[in-house]
Amino acid sequence: MIVPHYRPSFDQNELRAVQAVIDSKYIAQGNRVRELENQIARYINKKYCIAVTSGTTALILALKSLNVADGDEVIIPSYTCTALWHAIKAVNGIPVLTDIEPVFYNMAPEDVKRKITLKTKAIIFPHMFGQPGRIREVLTFGIPVIEDIAQSIGASIDGKPVGSYGQLSIVSFYAGKVIGAGEGGAILTDEESWAANIQDTREYDQKDNLIPRINAKISDLTASVALEQFKKLPEFFNKRKSILNIYKKRLQQFLDLPVINSKLPFESNLFRCIATHPDKNAAEVIRIGKKTGITIRRPVYCPIHKYLNIEKLPETEQAWSRQFSIPLFPDMTKEEISFVFSFLEDIFH
Repeated sequence: MIVPHYRPSFDQNELRAVQAVIDSKYIAQGNRVRELENQIARYINKKYCIAVTSGTTALILALKSLNVADGDEVIIPSYTCTALWHAIKAVNGIPVLTDIEPVFYNMAPEDVKRKITLKTKAIIFPHMFGQPGRIREVLTFGIPVIEDIAQSIGASIDGKPVGSYGQLSIVSFYAGKVIGAGEGGAILTDEESWAANIQDTREYDQKDNLIPRINAKISDLTASVALEQFKKLPEFFNKRKSILNIYKKRLQQFLDLPVINSKLPFESNLFRCIATHPDKNAAEVIRIGKKTGITIRRPVYCPIHKYLNIEKLPETEQAWSRQFSIPLFPDMTKEEISFVFSFLEDIFH
């Protein structure tokens, strides 16, 4: 048996939704895109939602709306997807890397505060692996915050959805994300002028003036899949929870994420199951998993500061060397769950 690290969860609902768009003969940006934007905006409790081609595009347009340009600094964690670094570079900004804190494994507010300078124009705060972080502390620093919920839509802080805290928020509909539609993303904000600017930039043609714009539209085909996936968020959460409860029988003392503590105000969407082994590093566990037929991965392929070899971030380096992510996705079969649990029994015996 081969168990992937992740597999999209589709059924006849997605097929029917796509077929309906094809039958309509209107497959470009249209009613399904507007419906997706409206539903995501209501869910996150933001006034405006603009769907775009990817989460990375969403970050670029969010940075542009904040007028981030040549020489402006943007603070991000190193322990994250490189999309944040690419987006900052796309607007000629300067990425400034922070360490993570060792409880939620999100960017450490204390290090963010140390990294703020007169050139700091924005902070991108991703809630990594579905686990909310301490964004409320970062908001007190007075720097515009782009809240990245690419992995965490459905999570909450004090009952309030993540994505509702930042001045701007972005979500991804990439195949391996919580709402998997192949590609796509969206930007959310309460600021009308930012929303209008992003929408204008997204649609480059048939304008009364000629200024630089990009074609960042998504199609109704993509939106129709994303809408069906969005409807299943509660179902996805419950399925992940049932699988996690099985894993916890063997992993409880070794489980890093999600943080499970009812006294805390942070509720994960259970997107990832991340653990450490008392004796083996991540590379060893990944190798054993591969031999067994189970795809184990590092939560982050490589921290950004290690690519650049520019500084030492001890908490990030410790997490990267030790943490591994175990298959946890709604489409897992009983046989796959049992197979993974047997693997956990063996390596944690």
